[in-house]
Order: sequence, then C-alpha cells, then structure tokens
Amino acid sequence: MPPKAKYYSASFRANAVRLAAESDRPVTEVAQDLGIKYNQLYGWMRKAGKTKRIHDTRLPKPAPPPPPETAEEEVRRLRRELDEMRMERDFLKKAAAFFARMNK
Repeated sequence: MPPKAKYYSASFRANAVRLAAESDRPVTEVAQDLGIKYNQLYGWMRKAGKTKRIHDTRLPKPAPPPPPETAEEEVRRLRRELDEMRMERDFLKKAAAFFARMNK
C-alpha cells in the first residue's frame, strides 16, 4: 500500500512560497529547511506565479555572447576553416588510398 500523502495547510503553503520568493537562497535550500521536496515547493510557487531559479544562485552567470563580427572578419574566418577542411580531406584521401593498397 502506498504511503499516505501529506497534507499542508493553505497558510503553510503561502508562507513557504513567500519565504522562497523573497529569500536570496535557492528554492532547493528553502525546501530542505522546511522538510519538503523542492519540486513540491516549486509547484506551489508556479501556481502562485512567483517562480525563480531552482538551483544555487551563486553559480556563475553565462558569458555574454560575443560581439557580431564584421563581413571581412567572417570571410577571413570562413576561408581559414575551408583551408583546414581541404587539408583534412586530402589527408583522409591519402590515408584511404594507403589502407586500400595494404588490403590487396
């Protein structure tokens, strides 16, 4: 028989949501302190329209995207890539020919 589901009062849920939303701590830590699962607290927050990041806010923020390159820079970069691809292609052709001769 599955365990009986715990029931939390509306005031407990409201206080938990308020605490998690106003706290600088991540939702996972707040839920752990309250003795509930983080996904349950996050679900209550989502219903209340007060979602925030689940995980630690001390994690580094993602790097900003690089500035867009000019047309000349893009052409230079693509030409370098093309030269590298041609070198790799030529090497693979020679290697394939070498191994084909060895199998004869």
